[in-house]
Amino acid sequence: MEKAYIDEENSQAICCWDAPDRKSIEELFAKAHVQVESIRSVLEYK
Repeated sequence: MEKAYIDEENSQAICCWDAPDRKSIEELFAKAHVQVESIRSVLEYK
């Protein structure tokens, strides 16, 4: 996990992960027995 944010308005934690693809994240969460609520692809501008 790279960064985490809190969406206070919706009481939701948002975690930012750096991975080569969506499947990698899904497999990591499955291995940890954690249900994925949502996965969104984003672009980072620096």
